[in-house]
Amino acid sequence: MILTTAWTLLALPLASAAFISVFLRKSPKTAGALATLVMGLCFALTCSLIAPYEALKNEGTPVLESSVRWLTAGLFTLNFGVYFNGLTLVMLLVVTGVATLVFLFSTAYMAGDPGTSRYFACLSFFTFSMMGIVLSPNLIQIFIFWELVGLSSYLLIGFWFEKKEACTAAKKAFMTTRVGDAGMMLGLLALSGFMAAGGIGSFDFTVLETALPSLGIPELAMTLIALGLFLGAAGKSAQAPLHVWLPDAMEGPTPVSALIHAATMVAAGIFLLARIFFIFEASPDAMTFIAWTGGLTAFLAALLALVQTDIKKILAYSTVSQLGYMVLALGVSDAQAGILHLTMHAFFKALLFLGAGSLIHAFHSQDIREMGARVLHEGRGSRLYLFKALPVTSLTFLIGTVSLIGLPPFSGFFSKEEVLAAAAHGPAFLFGLALATVLVTAFYNGRLFTIVFLPGGKTSSHASHAEHPLHEGSPAMTVPLILLAVLSVFGSALPIHAWLSSGKEPSHVAPHGLDPLALISVGAALLGFASAALVYWKRSGRLRDALPWLAQPARVLEHKYFLDDIYDRWVCGALEKKARAADLLERYVITEWTINGLGRLARWIGGGLRSFQTGVVQFYALTFLIGALTILFFMTSGWRF
Repeated sequence: MILTTAWTLLALPLASAAFISVFLRKSPKTAGALATLVMGLCFALTCSLIAPYEALKNEGTPVLESSVRWLTAGLFTLNFGVYFNGLTLVMLLVVTGVATLVFLFSTAYMAGDPGTSRYFACLSFFTFSMMGIVLSPNLIQIFIFWELVGLSSYLLIGFWFEKKEACTAAKKAFMTTRVGDAGMMLGLLALSGFMAAGGIGSFDFTVLETALPSLGIPELAMTLIALGLFLGAAGKSAQAPLHVWLPDAMEGPTPVSALIHAATMVAAGIFLLARIFFIFEASPDAMTFIAWTGGLTAFLAALLALVQTDIKKILAYSTVSQLGYMVLALGVSDAQAGILHLTMHAFFKALLFLGAGSLIHAFHSQDIREMGARVLHEGRGSRLYLFKALPVTSLTFLIGTVSLIGLPPFSGFFSKEEVLAAAAHGPAFLFGLALATVLVTAFYNGRLFTIVFLPGGKTSSHASHAEHPLHEGSPAMTVPLILLAVLSVFGSALPIHAWLSSGKEPSHVAPHGLDPLALISVGAALLGFASAALVYWKRSGRLRDALPWLAQPARVLEHKYFLDDIYDRWVCGALEKKARAADLLERYVITEWTINGLGRLARWIGGGLRSFQTGVVQFYALTFLIGALTILFFMTSGWRF
């Protein structure tokens, strides 16, 4: 039953995308309703798998697999199928659950957009691609769906292709993640070489995990293989320095941002690390590199969020930072902590992005300063006006914010504490970075919440005089916010650890109560949030205006550590020069001089020979006679051929 349902789960969103693309292109409301119903059905089917999977696991069967032979090439056999274990169950619940709420929210958010049917078709295909990654039984099938996720994200980030910024952002995301994918492909090729030498012809996880220790891969080679595979994960999960695409991806519709940041594309990299954790564990050096990459990404991305004024970009850098936490946990060998934080993050980050979508829908602006100024203008100076005008959005956004900064008893607190506890067993400086990230995370969230929901000061600089007063969205927009808020509070009650454990060892038990480490992190979070509230209570939304003594560091952060400039000048610029040289070579040397030149030479020779074809018999006879006499001359003169 479980495997049959898994196959059905893989087929449903693909069928929905195909049906909408073919039959519902001019019926946007029907397309939205169908896509939402199909995704809701997928979530219901996933929930129906919990009880039978737990029963099978208790019987000693934690892994199920069903596949068919697809291709055979020499020693290697490629199967196409589904693979189901505790990690699969957790990820399916996250993907289908969050996607269902995003689809429902989208029916109201995208109402009236001329491309609504295309939007739901692409969104369904996006979800299908992510579910394909989750259900894949081998590395090759994962790589296929991995590329489909990249294609889907390209289509959705560039959904409003009439905007130049959207097209640029889509290309940037596509090309940046391709850099990571190139590393992943090289890692797969290197691994396949050692597999062939060891007589292993299957990339199936069940085969590979058992056979890997017997392949005798040298330590350096194992490290390079692991780093190549990690590069692919780093591209998708926006780890430094490949994180530059994610903030620009906000050019897509806000519900797309919620799905990308919570349950699909960026989660794919973390899922890959957890799925093939046995490969990374075989290289301690690779694990160390992964841990440091995650720790540095978490801290540096959190700093970048301090200077943003676009609400979606603040949340985007927040996502990069939280992904760094997950990578850090995996790097210090606590995969369960990483997946737990991924799950809790999916709840509160989807809530925050959909809440941002509700705010953008109400304000028609993404600038937090304009939002705060309008709140003061319409509320006649009342700081709490937004809680009266948009009560559901305001309260749920507060819940998401508190869960993100990690205060008890919200779900983000428990997953963050497990990450910090895991980091405490690593290098002291790395643990210090993780704690510092808690403080910075609380500060930029306090800044965002104070400026938008508790604004103060003058209203002249950014005030927006709209025709209609602020009001809450339709139930299709508020119901997903309420449900995600509930999950952001009580999500930690889900038996994630029990599902993730193999059954061979006791499942990881989440810490209860406030131990000293928890007290330190909670204190840092409260300090950061309170400091931001005090700083921005009556000050500008920009960091260097609010705190002039930080003007120079703020400028560095506003330029995003100049990484985009470096890439544009030293990477893209160098590649552009090489591309222009290759274009000149192809256009003139190959095409014009070689191909067209040979064609002109043949035409010239043919034109000359054509002059001998006169149609006069006497001329042909004379030519024959001259040829015969020439041959006779050479034969009688002693020439040898």
